[in-house]
Amino acid sequence: AGRARHLHPHRNSPPRPRLLASAREAYGGWSKHGTRGNLRETIKSMRKFDNPKGPRDLYSGRMNEQDVLGEFKPTPEGLKAFRAEAQEGGYLTRGRAIELIRQHTKEDPTNPNKPFAKELRLAVIDQLGLEDDEDLDRVRFYSAVGTPLDVFHGVDGWIEFVLEKGVSRMVTLDVTMDPGKLEHKADVIVQQIPDPSESEKRFMSAVDGYAREVSHRLRPTVQAMFHRREQRAAK
Repeated sequence: AGRARHLHPHRNSPPRPRLLASAREAYGGWSKHGTRGNLRETIKSMRKFDNPKGPRDLYSGRMNEQDVLGEFKPTPEGLKAFRAEAQEGGYLTRGRAIELIRQHTKEDPTNPNKPFAKELRLAVIDQLGLEDDEDLDRVRFYSAVGTPLDVFHGVDGWIEFVLEKGVSRMVTLDVTMDPGKLEHKADVIVQQIPDPSESEKRFMSAVDGYAREVSHRLRPTVQAMFHRREQRAAK
């Protein structure tokens, strides 16, 4: 039987900022070049990863990503690193953005704050059949919302399994409010998630569905690790 999971209550949500203020802080802030000259171009870049119906839909999509996965919050050292390496407009390569997020997130990747992220990680652990504390900690969640990985590479976050030698198998996530979205760069598309305060049953059903998608992609890596352990134990 799977491990019992309990839904964690919502935290109080902060007031939602206006579109331009949010964009200036989250996107222009990554670049040492500042925001005044490139804010308009940055917002254009954001549009290709969101519902293309206008500013209100763009705002709603961004807030939805924050509600589902949480916004990436860097350490002070991390913000300096992003600004030092970002090109004009805040661009970073996909691989470098991932490394900076891993190294400089304030959030514990084994204990996400947002209900969906927290429950998704626990459901993936259950579906992979992990039991040892050390193996549980191998399953980690990272939000990329509001980072160059989100803006320029279409990845809002990811779940990863860290192998014994430190190598990770990632499953990337793209949160969208567009039910017809077909083009994407992430491994798993996350559609609108039911509000757990309105229907915990529907919320948990959605979590389990996405956990199956993530677990399906991670399972070969986990099984290979278990097989190597069995071989070592047999020697």
